[in-house]
Amino acid sequence: MNGKVNQLITILNSNMSPKQRLQRVIDDEFNAEIDQHGFLQIESAYFGLGISPASPFFTGFRQLVIDAYSTSKGLKEDELGRKLHLFRSYLDLFYLNYIRQYPGRTDLQRLLTFAQEHKLRLDYETDSGYHNRTQSQYQYPKNMKIQLTRSSWRLHHNPSRMIEFIVNIDNGGFVSEWNTYKLTEKGRIDSDPANYSVEELEVVANTESFNYGIPHGNYFVYPRFQKTHRYLDIQQPRDNALRQRAKKIYRAPKSYRAGGKFTDLIRAGKIKDVRAWQGIPLAQREKVYGAFINHLAQSGMPNWGINYYLGSTMRYQKYFVI
Repeated sequence: MNGKVNQLITILNSNMSPKQRLQRVIDDEFNAEIDQHGFLQIESAYFGLGISPASPFFTGFRQLVIDAYSTSKGLKEDELGRKLHLFRSYLDLFYLNYIRQYPGRTDLQRLLTFAQEHKLRLDYETDSGYHNRTQSQYQYPKNMKIQLTRSSWRLHHNPSRMIEFIVNIDNGGFVSEWNTYKLTEKGRIDSDPANYSVEELEVVANTESFNYGIPHGNYFVYPRFQKTHRYLDIQQPRDNALRQRAKKIYRAPKSYRAGGKFTDLIRAGKIKDVRAWQGIPLAQREKVYGAFINHLAQSGMPNWGINYYLGSTMRYQKYFVI
């Protein structure tokens, strides 16, 4: 498949206009078309394609989208924009495939090995509320968000917080729509919501999402990029029917700042936050999390992660990870 990736990069670097290059990739290379359920179908031969998150393919593709859709209309501008919105799911699939080729007991371990090998800094500090949707009463976060890379000063082909991983905090597995999708007899993705149970739709609601724009996060964003995330990722064209149904069933929790019960467990403490939370017995987690939320709300302190809180609170120091 390396030849395919090189072929795609060649198209991205060609002399055509940004939209023409994007169209060549979407329509000619992947033969993409939107089906009756609003799902973007591509050639099944590429379902196993793995592309390194460090590949210039991703930054090149992102740059072309930023260049081609620079107005407040974002991807709602035309039909190609709608296809690009739906195609981000396949971008996710390609880098998930690549990371899962690495050795390791969990997806998180594989990702950490990859990042260390390529000397890449990961961002653990962006809000994961939209990836902790729940059908029932909210208890505490089950998933964490990791974005790659943490920050960049590049004016072109900027990789900041472009690639996204949603990880189950307990088992270290990627939470992804691709964990649940089924194939039809013709080798296409079964996009009919009627063929998926409510339980199967949970990962569709909480899945990762490739960012065409540059999210602010906690790091610097050039003025020219400051509205790209809103225009290209937040103000989206309509989702496919599967995703629409999943989001109706599973609702995102409100932040504690808005009177809700959500804040992230994993922040500046990174992997220590993960280990600390894993060490808290299930029967104690709702109580500990409630105390954590109350502490943040009453103190006005920034959230430095669950491990910092445990270490600074006498009654929960037994769970602190040094």
